[in-house]
Amino acid sequence: MSTERRKDLIAFARTYNSFIFEDDYNSEFWFAGPPMPSLQGMDDSGHVIYAGTMSKILYPSLRLGFLVVPERLVEPIIKTRSILDQHSSPIDQATLARFITEGYFLSHVRRIRRIYADRRDFFIDQFNTLLSEHFRLQISEAGLHLVAWLRNPEDLLLVQRFTETDKINPARLLAYCVKARLDPAFVFGFAAWTKAQIRESLLKLANFLKRNQTNL
Repeated sequence: MSTERRKDLIAFARTYNSFIFEDDYNSEFWFAGPPMPSLQGMDDSGHVIYAGTMSKILYPSLRLGFLVVPERLVEPIIKTRSILDQHSSPIDQATLARFITEGYFLSHVRRIRRIYADRRDFFIDQFNTLLSEHFRLQISEAGLHLVAWLRNPEDLLLVQRFTETDKINPARLLAYCVKARLDPAFVFGFAAWTKAQIRESLLKLANFLKRNQTNL
């Protein structure tokens, strides 16, 4: 979201005395210039609940996240948390706290950001080389996924048929919307794959589309 849209959303929450839940799980992975400010950082009226997680930064099985909440919600959320499952593992929390305070967390983020940036650049290059005839790739400045819009809506059934028969399984962008009506698009992840795996997967999709369009 642009800065202006963020300001408008905060103003909306303030006007209607409502809360915004900001799930900012990919904010560490910003690849172009300084990161955008979070909604919580821009909010001076206590209407944003900020959520973060270590699952994307460290590893999913750690199962540790955190909330930054307005002061008036601290006690209700503590009580709610105690009802749900008491608390997370004290050993895991203590280990993570030491990992952060001794500086290892920041060095880890810097290292993994370089790795993901390299994979992202390679993915963009290979995608545009192999699939630009079929997709328009939307380049985002942050995150571990990219959106590719189909140039020809009639290719939608072909891509869906490919994802049903192969382990490559980009998600429909529509799956992330509630009521929006969108042109056909898919969400591709790049962070979990090596360069060889990225090229192999994109090449298989390109060859499938070329072969099946020829047969139409």
